[in-house]
Amino acid sequence: GIAAPAQQMAAGARTVVEALERVTTVVTENTAATQHMAANAAQVTSAVDSIAAVSQQQSAAAEEVSASAEEMAAQVEQISAQAQQLATTGEQLNQLVARFAIDASVPQARALPPHAVLRRVA
Repeated sequence: GIAAPAQQMAAGARTVVEALERVTTVVTENTAATQHMAANAAQVTSAVDSIAAVSQQQSAAAEEVSASAEEMAAQVEQISAQAQQLATTGEQLNQLVARFAIDASVPQARALPPHAVLRRVA
């Protein structure tokens, strides 16, 4: 009698050893998968950080463009006001010059200085 129970115990021990080997294999595979997932999570985090940095840069650039556009709009307003003022001054000058005409009765009108040949019209 002892041989049969010993064989059964040996078979049971082999079964336990095989089960422990399978458990060890599964734990090892799970550890590797977890490490792989952690590495992927780190890559995703890095990518999100990069996207956030680019978004901040683009936001800053957009603010700069907006400020430049506002500054340019103010300059355009100033230039427009100056152009209007220049047009008004030009019109006033035209009105002043229109009061004078060359006196054709002076024979050397072309050779004399303007004040000598200009006469007031109005």
